[in-house]
Amino acid sequence: MQAAREALEKKEFALAGSNYKAVYSKTKNKDEKNEACFQTAECYFMSNYMKDAEGWYRKTVKADPKNIEAQFKLAESIKNQGRWSEAIAEYNAYLKLNPSDQRAADRIKGCELALKWKNEKTRYIVNNVKGLNTKWSDFAAMWYKKDQLYFTSDREKGVSAKPYGWTLNFFTDLYRVTYKIDKKNPNNITYETPVLVDKQNVNSPFNDGTAAFDSKGGTIYFTQCNGKDGNGKFCRIWTATLSGQDWTDVKPLEFSLDSFNSGHPSLNKDGQIMFFSSDMPGGFGGKDIWYVTYSKRSKTWGDPVNLGPTVNTDRDEVYPFIHEDGTLYFSSNGHVGLGGMDIFYTTGSATDWSTPVNMKSPINSGGDDFSIILSKDKESGYLSSNREGTKGQDDIWRFYMEPLKFTLSGVARDAKSKAILANTVITITTSTDTGNITVKTDATGFYKVNLKPKTDVELFGSHEDYYDSKPAFKTTKNLEVSTDLVQDLELNPFCYECVLTVEGIYYDLAQARIREDASKVLDSLVITLKKYPKVRIELGSHTDCRADSFYNQNLSQWRADSAVAYLVRNGIDSARLEAKGYGETRLVNDCACEGTYVKRQCTEEEHQLNRRTTVRLLGNDYRPKPKEQPKPVDNKPQPGRPGTTRPGTTTPTPRR
Repeated sequence: MQAAREALEKKEFALAGSNYKAVYSKTKNKDEKNEACFQTAECYFMSNYMKDAEGWYRKTVKADPKNIEAQFKLAESIKNQGRWSEAIAEYNAYLKLNPSDQRAADRIKGCELALKWKNEKTRYIVNNVKGLNTKWSDFAAMWYKKDQLYFTSDREKGVSAKPYGWTLNFFTDLYRVTYKIDKKNPNNITYETPVLVDKQNVNSPFNDGTAAFDSKGGTIYFTQCNGKDGNGKFCRIWTATLSGQDWTDVKPLEFSLDSFNSGHPSLNKDGQIMFFSSDMPGGFGGKDIWYVTYSKRSKTWGDPVNLGPTVNTDRDEVYPFIHEDGTLYFSSNGHVGLGGMDIFYTTGSATDWSTPVNMKSPINSGGDDFSIILSKDKESGYLSSNREGTKGQDDIWRFYMEPLKFTLSGVARDAKSKAILANTVITITTSTDTGNITVKTDATGFYKVNLKPKTDVELFGSHEDYYDSKPAFKTTKNLEVSTDLVQDLELNPFCYECVLTVEGIYYDLAQARIREDASKVLDSLVITLKKYPKVRIELGSHTDCRADSFYNQNLSQWRADSAVAYLVRNGIDSARLEAKGYGETRLVNDCACEGTYVKRQCTEEEHQLNRRTTVRLLGNDYRPKPKEQPKPVDNKPQPGRPGTTRPGTTTPTPRR
């Protein structure tokens, strides 16, 4: 028991857990047994063996129901395995014992979000990088130059052969690997065998890792724990300069003191700001994200500044990565998340940052997800995780976004009968193409086209003997996952028995002149007739009841002829038009002037409604007559014909 307690005090969790298990199996003392059971669970939990931790927490809760921390950790260990529904039940059991603990309420919310997000579509594909991972811990990849990665690993054959008490693995070292990208398939990457980085300078017999570089690759920043000689007490940020093939001038940064832990450096694009994680005094609890600014004049880093409570919580915020566009990515177990550590991003500067956004599944999982890096276009990158499928204790995973694929499809139908319309021409106008896209529906009335991202779309359908469908609108803007958009179209058939609703072609009393307001309506009719070039129509004109019927019949014909003439002047073939006068035989109201239908005196406005021209479809079969070709003129000179000359003579001047 004493050995277990001493190892736990030194955070040698693997060793402590082994001793606690021995105590549990041998002691008869109930208090010792309960302590050993709980601390064995804690050691497994701190070493990220969640399945083992769960079993020992269950034993603890059963033997000691008053140990409410064991109940909370039981829920945590289940949540970290991605069994969110079970975890909710255990958190609720904990809340019955300790209803005021906001931690449990936040965890329940995280589990509920996880259950929601796991069914949502995503563009991300996350794959284990088998060429880099071992049965040990491999994590914290960072790009170096154009074709290399640095990463951290506690695999065997590192600098030290001595086991690390926390994990009973070896101490961590920095490794470098060269990779090659397949030009035809950028997601096909081959990795050479990783090599240990300069073990004389950068790597030490103790824990080294999490590298960052300036833009030229000439300066490295990395985390080193306990000092080169092992006499240090904390982890600090160190730097070194490249000289030939070796890293030289290795030293800790001045702000990173040996009185608190600092690590996980990340540089902004110009290398003047460094973000890092630390548990230094003045934080909000656990490890926080801080930043320091470099002074070119003094060639020193300034005082650390905490990013503030929007980013930092009372738990741990670690592994910051500042993208070149200014977006900050980091890992946290204090914000609402899916598992243990989740990856978040935020935008801002100094101490003013937006509310962190969880990157959801599959970037995050039920386990610990941390140390993300993203490419310039944010379409790919690497992260570290102990999620299901991990080869070792922590693995490096590569992610990339599937290209966005958008389609637009639908069916064209008769608006009245709902029958499908094969060979319907679908005309599509987009905000990203200069011309129109046209496709035809197949035998089932179906069409389908591919669309580009961030595009507005307008479409309509056209078909013989049908009016065009109403324009429809779709967009792929703000769509973050591939989507199949659906837009069905309905077309109204031509009606040859119907009078079309074309209002506004009215006439003054006893006049056939086309008024200015009527000309606008006829102009729109010209557009329609040009849109449907085979359509033939009748223009039927009418009068009110005043004057005798013979006069009104002639007046209505003049009006019809006047409307036809207007259309002809505007480019419509007269063969498509028929003028028909109806006189006063088709009044639209009860404003008759003689006979048994006279009921009242009508106003001038009511009489105006009858002085009109209507439109009726006659057919959709117009075919323009072929133009007669002019006979060819024979310009060959003929002997003896007037106006011709013999070769070598001048042309006579014609008389006026």
